[in-house]
Amino acid sequence: MARSKKDQIAQGALKAFAQYGYSDTTMDAIAEVAQVAKGTLYYHFSTKEELFLYVIERGVKMLIDSVDSVMKRGHVPLDQRMIGVLDEHLRFFSEHRELCLLLLSFFTGDEQRDQMIGKLLAGYFSTMEKYWTELKQAGHVAEEADVWTLVSALFGMAGITVLRKHFRKERATEADERTLRLLLAGVLRGEPQS
Repeated sequence: MARSKKDQIAQGALKAFAQYGYSDTTMDAIAEVAQVAKGTLYYHFSTKEELFLYVIERGVKMLIDSVDSVMKRGHVPLDQRMIGVLDEHLRFFSEHRELCLLLLSFFTGDEQRDQMIGKLLAGYFSTMEKYWTELKQAGHVAEEADVWTLVSALFGMAGITVLRKHFRKERATEADERTLRLLLAGVLRGEPQS
């Protein structure tokens, strides 16, 4: 299926932002990376900030959809679905490394933009907090575990693992996955606690 021009621009912008950073990325660079004329770029996006926010919003929605698809597997026990969510984060971040880089470095120094990006990521975090709260209420999570911290840690440990591998020109391995599962298993309980 052919990509739309808007999708082509968004993909080029994602690569440009990941390569040059927000401040050093120009609309000219985005047009070049996306292989579109500047007029086409400006037809779809009037500013770099508008395009940046579009790219982040689209990426966060993809991540939420990805996590939701794992959590909605009703035939799989809830605690095992959370292990699946970890695996899905690793897969997603490995396949979308530029997006991972942007999501993990969203503090750009521009307070207004950072707040907007934070609001976009809030949808992801609230979705994950809902799932972890359900797990905790069902007795699948250690009582002393803080849901907010668990969600932040899951996002960070999967994302940072993938990024560190990326900078070493490697992909996440089964050993990485096993190690992260061990960390996650420290708070999960197979059977609900009485």
